Amino acid sequence: MSNYKIAVLGDKDSVLGFKALGLDVFPAESAEEAKRTLHALAKENYAVVYLTEGYAAHMEAE
Repeated sequence: MSNYKIAVLGDKDSVLGFKALGLDVFPAESAEEAKRTLHALAKENYAVVYLTEGYAAHMEAE
């Protein structure tokens, strides 16, 4: 059985608190960095990736 993980991706101030809950956090400095990180996470063993609204608004459906 696979062990899937949960990630939180967004600006540093928004995501760091989730680390206390045991989630993997990925702070991004820009929307472009968030997009690259999201693509990298999609290739890993993450079942859920939470993305902050600010960065989600800058991403197109791909």
